[in-house]
Amino acid sequence: MPLAVLPATEADLPRSVAIERRAYGPNKTTPIFFPGEGLSLEDRVAQMSARKRDDSACRWIKVVDADLEAKGEESMIAFALWFIYSGDVKPSLPRRSWGAGTNPEACDAFFGEMDHLKLLHTDPDHQRRGAGGMSLQWGTAEADRLGLVSYLEASEEGRPLYERYGFKEVGRIVVDLSRWGGTEPATAYLMLREPLLN
Repeated sequence: MPLAVLPATEADLPRSVAIERRAYGPNKTTPIFFPGEGLSLEDRVAQMSARKRDDSACRWIKVVDADLEAKGEESMIAFALWFIYSGDVKPSLPRRSWGAGTNPEACDAFFGEMDHLKLLHTDPDHQRRGAGGMSLQWGTAEADRLGLVSYLEASEEGRPLYERYGFKEVGRIVVDLSRWGGTEPATAYLMLREPLLN
């Protein structure tokens, strides 16, 4: 069961997308945001590759299970995307393109300019083993080292984990999904964490 945080590469993206799909869906908002099948694997990988290529602040990490690797099984159990803006590296806000199989109007209303969102997903078969916490530990340690405030937008399910790592809710994005057939609003929790200074 030894878990390790390692840099992720483009070769890890198909597995990351597979984990993302299992971790985030299906749920009550999936048919609204992604009424088709969502982005194809190839389109999602291309989207993530472009973000890394176009933004020097983009960092990918993965959590791997050495025991699974020793058995010849898929060892990547979690993936995180952090944007670390420091010094001359400043955020850029390209226009989002949602692609086929999505509801661009609903996605824009809810996800908006989430280019600073830190993406974190763990394979549901491996949740509650510490991989999400290890991903947060990596990112918050980097923020502490650089004296940076950390920001993320959390789901209801993810919020307690982020709170354990010092993030505090500072606001909410609430989107009424009824015009697309939703029965309740979608909510993202805006959370900040001040750096721990040495």
